[in-house]
Amino acid sequence: MVESLGTHGEARSALRGPEDERRADLATRITHRFGIKNGQQEIFELINKKAYIGGILIAGLILFWWVLITEGNDNIALAPSFLFGLNFSHVAITVGVFGLLSSAFKSLSREKGQLLPSLISGAMIIVCVFFIFEPLVYGLFTDELSQSTGLWRTGRLVILFSGVTLCSTYLVEAYLLFWLKTFCESEGINIIEHGEQTNISDSPVLE
Repeated sequence: MVESLGTHGEARSALRGPEDERRADLATRITHRFGIKNGQQEIFELINKKAYIGGILIAGLILFWWVLITEGNDNIALAPSFLFGLNFSHVAITVGVFGLLSSAFKSLSREKGQLLPSLISGAMIIVCVFFIFEPLVYGLFTDELSQSTGLWRTGRLVILFSGVTLCSTYLVEAYLLFWLKTFCESEGINIIEHGEQTNISDSPVLE
């Protein structure tokens, strides 16, 4: 059951317009996605968990970048990319940024039902896949890179891409949960589960 209470305990009816209904629908989808059953305390715990893991991943990625990308015992000028002639350092930056944005766009698009972010996300994934496996192809089929160097570059890009994608997922989830917390607090909504799936749009707040 979802209860909506005003500042003095009265039921409020603030969400009446199309924009308010859209926000209530988004809150319901987020609630269902994370299976929230025990109200605000569970939301707080999830925000803390997602942000905590996201912070760990950010620190790990920075360390990984410093040790294995910038100091990876690799002549980055060798075998520039077919696309725009980027050296390996610039390719790694592109893969990291595109991986981060692609994951974020995909997660936000899924919750908000938007088309354009998904299209952009898909295009970024294709570019990332090309950049990731390009060094391996150079190592196997050309003389510009040795096979070991090509495999080493591809391996580092795979780890980088996987890390930023996972990090982005946790950060977006933390953001969505924070938005849900803010929404519930601003509208006086208490999420209470009694054996059934909670549906914010069924709250008296939408009367």
